[in-house]
Amino acid sequence: MPVTRERVDPIRTPDDLGLVHRRWLLPDDARRTVGLPQLARLWRGLLDLGVIDSNQEVELLRMLLPAGELSAQDLPAVASAGALLAGSGAASLVTQVVWTSEEGRRDPYAAEGDPGGFRDYTLYAIDGGARLFLPLVPSRICCGGCGAWSPLEALGFGEGALLDLARACPGCGAVQDLGRDKGELRTGAVFLLEELVCSAALSIELPHEPEHEELPDAAVSDLLRACFGSYDELADDGVAAAT
Repeated sequence: MPVTRERVDPIRTPDDLGLVHRRWLLPDDARRTVGLPQLARLWRGLLDLGVIDSNQEVELLRMLLPAGELSAQDLPAVASAGALLAGSGAASLVTQVVWTSEEGRRDPYAAEGDPGGFRDYTLYAIDGGARLFLPLVPSRICCGGCGAWSPLEALGFGEGALLDLARACPGCGAVQDLGRDKGELRTGAVFLLEELVCSAALSIELPHEPEHEELPDAAVSDLLRACFGSYDELADDGVAAAT
């Protein structure tokens, strides 16, 4: 089951915690390594641009790999970029909820006439090489060797899961191959695993689907490209809000 996280500041009403839109931003090549220093600079850049609130705390969640030992702490936003650097050999996430109505707040999906609301920013950093992150978690996996489908057994982390790269097909025993094996999403869509995994991702949760299909804020886009290189955007609409 995914790891849940409790929000304490700011407070969202029950209406805010209904079904939401989540936009995933991730490198367009699963084999591209994104280092912890790059991710720390990305998070620091979001603070400097006013996307994240430097005056509020963020939550840091860390899972040691491969054991799966989990720890969580709240810390000042200004210290959170440095905390990411300490995530060697672990899966880490930093997360904060902000409101677009706050003075000085920068909304990367701002649009004229948009009612605004909350934005939930979560940066995922997976270090160690034994696992990769699945933002959109498949319900089952197809072995490219024997063609058999089997349920996915993955370690839940945040709103996604961690895929064990040493996983073998329970039917034929073939070692998992990202470029050959496939995953089926809850929508029924089927993709190669290499199209579904990444070593880092930024999720932006909004109360509704944004007007623009792609991130319209040039400064934030440039910041993402500096960290990820070319990046993809995955839309996940009608999902439960992070709690």
